[in-house]
Amino acid sequence: MNLQTILIKYRSLPENYRLVLTACIGALIGFITYELIYFLNPLQPKASTSWTIAFLIGVARQHALHRWLTFLHDTPYWKSLGRAYVMYSSSLIVTSVVNWILTEQLLIPHRLAWLICLLVNAMISLVFLKRYVFKFQEQEKG
Repeated sequence: MNLQTILIKYRSLPENYRLVLTACIGALIGFITYELIYFLNPLQPKASTSWTIAFLIGVARQHALHRWLTFLHDTPYWKSLGRAYVMYSSSLIVTSVVNWILTEQLLIPHRLAWLICLLVNAMISLVFLKRYVFKFQEQEKG
């Protein structure tokens, strides 16, 4: 089975399934990104700064994945990417504070803190991703 066939089958799934599957794909890539950054990161607090750096990289990656795999209608690329950074900026603040509390105050292992912050971010994203970042152009005019 070639990539084109896989993409056709993937895109034929209901949008809610694609949303969750794409989020899982992004989470796996995000975890690998986080681990690499954590390993190389000289900054303190290490877990929180690694989370923040990986998060900022992840916004562009996740935007591209959702644009390619989840939402089949076209939105202007730069406009939707800008919206993604606006939407995720509040999530970044919340999850960075949560990460710092978990790792620095409660001494929770950094990988578990990463997972908790990922879940908090996922809840925020589920509410705003389709409604704000990838909304139809017709909705913008009306």
